Amino acid sequence: MFASEVKGGSLTAMTGFEWRRALSGFDPGWWGRLGDRRTVLVVVGSPAPGQPALDVARLAGTDPRLRVLFAAAPGPSSAAVEVMLRDAGAAPLRLSELADGDVGLVVTAHRIPGRPPGAPLIALPGTIPADVKHRPAPAVFTYAHHLDRPPGAEDGHVVGDSDHDRLVASLPLRDFYRRALGVVGRGLVVVALPTAGGTGPCTRCRSQDVVRRLLAELPPDLYHVLGVPEPGGDRCPGGPGVAALLRCGLGLLPPEADWRAALVAADWILGPPGPVTRYGTLTGAPVLITGPPPGDALRLFSVRLAAHRPVRPQLAEAAARWRPERVRPVADRITSEPGRFDRNMRSLMYGLLRLPQPATIPAADPVSPPFRIGVRAGEPLCPVPQGG
Repeated sequence: MFASEVKGGSLTAMTGFEWRRALSGFDPGWWGRLGDRRTVLVVVGSPAPGQPALDVARLAGTDPRLRVLFAAAPGPSSAAVEVMLRDAGAAPLRLSELADGDVGLVVTAHRIPGRPPGAPLIALPGTIPADVKHRPAPAVFTYAHHLDRPPGAEDGHVVGDSDHDRLVASLPLRDFYRRALGVVGRGLVVVALPTAGGTGPCTRCRSQDVVRRLLAELPPDLYHVLGVPEPGGDRCPGGPGVAALLRCGLGLLPPEADWRAALVAADWILGPPGPVTRYGTLTGAPVLITGPPPGDALRLFSVRLAAHRPVRPQLAEAAARWRPERVRPVADRITSEPGRFDRNMRSLMYGLLRLPQPATIPAADPVSPPFRIGVRAGEPLCPVPQGG
C-alpha cells in the first residue's frame, strides 16, 4: 500500500490550514488579560463528522485569547480520529483528564459526550440528539437549514453547513486535487462505500458489487475508480472483499483523509443516497444513484445506474446530458445559510464565551489535498472476480 505523494512532500503531512500554536498542553505565554483567556474543547467521535469540528477549531485557533484542546470520543473510530487530529497538529486528550472549570466551551460532532465538562456546549449540525436538560451550562444545537430545526426548538440556531462552504471554496482547486490523486489524463469515478469496521449486516454492502462492475468494465488506463467512505453512513465488515478490490485497482480514500476534496476532483460520482451523492451535486460532476431510490429531491433530479446496461456508455451519457441546474433544488436544501457558517458559528461561540469577536470577517478555506491508498507502483492488477 502507498499514499500518493505530491512532489516536494507527503500529502499526509499537509493540512488545510496552519495552526498558530500548539493545540494541546498549557501555554503560559497566552496573550491578553487574565479574564480574557478561554479554553475551547473540541470532541470528535469519527473522522467524517469530525471535519466540521476541525473547521470550528480553525476559527478559534486564530485568536490568541483562545486555547484549543481536542478529545477523541471512545468508540470504534477513535484510532482514525487520533490520526486525523495528529495530522492537524493536535494531541488528543482524554475527557477524564479534564475537570470542571478547565474548559470554557465544548464543541462536539457526531454525538453528545457522556460526561462532558460543565461548560456551555455547541452541538454541530448532524450531532446525535441527547437529553442535555441536566447540564448546568447551556447546550445549543445547531442546524444547517431552517427546515432542519424542529418546531419549538428555542435553543437551536441555524448556522449553515461548513462542508458546503468549504467544498464550494475548494472548487477552483480541482486540477490541483486531481494531480494529488494522480489521475491527470484519466476519468475519476468516485464511489461511496460504507465505512469498514462493522460487525452486523449492512444495507449498503452492495456498493462493492458496483465497484466490481466498474473495475471489470472500465479500462484502467482511461479511468480510475476511487472509493470514499460514506460520512456518517453504515459500517460494514471490511473483510477480504475490500482488500481484493484494492489489489484489483481500486483506490481508497482513508477515513482520516478529507472526502470533500475527492468530490471536487471527480468526473463522476456514484453511490446510494447519502452525503457523497448529496454534496456531489455542488461540484457540477454527474451524480449517478446506485441501490434503492432516494426518498428526497435527489430522486427527481438524479440519474440512476442501470444494472442491465454496460457501465461505460452510461457514464458517457450522463456526462453529455448532465446539467448542474437540474440538481439545484438538492443543493439548495443542504443549507439555508450558504457561505455563512464561519460567520454564524463564530458569533455563537463568542457569545457563549462572553468575549468580543475579532475585528475580521471569517471566510471558508479550501480543504486539504486528498490522498489515497492502493496497490504499489508496478504491481500487476488481478482479474476482478465477478458476482458477490
